[in-house]
Amino acid sequence: MLKKILFSLFIVALSLSLVACGKKVSKEEYDAIVAELEAKKAELDAKNDELAQKNAEIEELKNPTRTYKHDGVYTAFEHSLNNNAPQIVSVSVTIENDEIAGFFIDTLQSTAVKNGEETTGYNFNAKTKKQLGYHYYMFPASGKKVDGVLDVEAYKEWLAENNKKEWFEQANILEQYILENGVEAIEFDGTKPTNVAGVTVSAKDYVELAKKAIQNAKDGKLLAVTGYQDDIIWATATIDKDGIVSNYLIDVLQGQGIVDGTFQFKDKSKQELGYEYYMFPASGKKVDDVLDVDAYKEWLAENNKKEWFEQVAILCAEFEANGPYNMALDNNKFLSVSGVTISDNKYIQVLTQVKANVR
Repeated sequence: MLKKILFSLFIVALSLSLVACGKKVSKEEYDAIVAELEAKKAELDAKNDELAQKNAEIEELKNPTRTYKHDGVYTAFEHSLNNNAPQIVSVSVTIENDEIAGFFIDTLQSTAVKNGEETTGYNFNAKTKKQLGYHYYMFPASGKKVDGVLDVEAYKEWLAENNKKEWFEQANILEQYILENGVEAIEFDGTKPTNVAGVTVSAKDYVELAKKAIQNAKDGKLLAVTGYQDDIIWATATIDKDGIVSNYLIDVLQGQGIVDGTFQFKDKSKQELGYEYYMFPASGKKVDDVLDVDAYKEWLAENNKKEWFEQVAILCAEFEANGPYNMALDNNKFLSVSGVTISDNKYIQVLTQVKANVR
């Protein structure tokens, strides 16, 4: 078609050249030739536009424009205190076919460590609120737990009779609401939602974390988090539009126990501390709480040691290259990862979860 148009333009141009060479034509004939030329040019322009559109469609098929970096599960978390006990609150968003397919709200709480009647610290629980289900036992006033044993069926009946919902049921309702209506649709009175039937728990933090999880999905930031003793353990990585995962990173925010009657986390994570984490006090390079970083680095090199952040960097590089296959453990120590002497405090778990979050 394009060749035919070009040939027609050539004929029109030839006709005009004949006019220019002295062949006498009437004004009507000249105007007709010019009109035909303009029509052919317009047709050519339209075909060029059509061709450009087709090329754009082909390019879009090759490199589709996405709202979210790649399909998968993206998480955001924060830590807080609940009755002075540390907890990890997390919200995940699932992306399927470049659309939000679901949300998942959860919390990992902790239990007090006692010395007689005195609370000396906290350890994170083995199960999250979602995993506990009815055993989270949000309504002890029901009286359905006796000697530490919950009568689940009786508890479910009590909930129904009293128009109550267990925590995981309320979380499920909230997840479905923001999936159907968006994270901006919830109205609050303080921290309590006022327009989500069946939800009485504080939910503002969940909504804010849902927004952060969505942004992580747009940015391609993967994350998995858990607790170990009173420490928060997490791993991150980045993913590109082709699903390639890289830049694995492990970090830990340590608890520092009870300070002035209140549980506290340290101000900086291990990654943020870097050499200041000071894994080897035997080096003697910290005097009056001031670390001589250069002298400490020299000591590490001379003694074939690596600081914590350097060791987890080795772990992350090994995991990125080979997954967990070369990370055999003996008494929680890595057997075959050269340069790594630290224990596996759920590091493999969070790295593996990050990778599993890719769809």
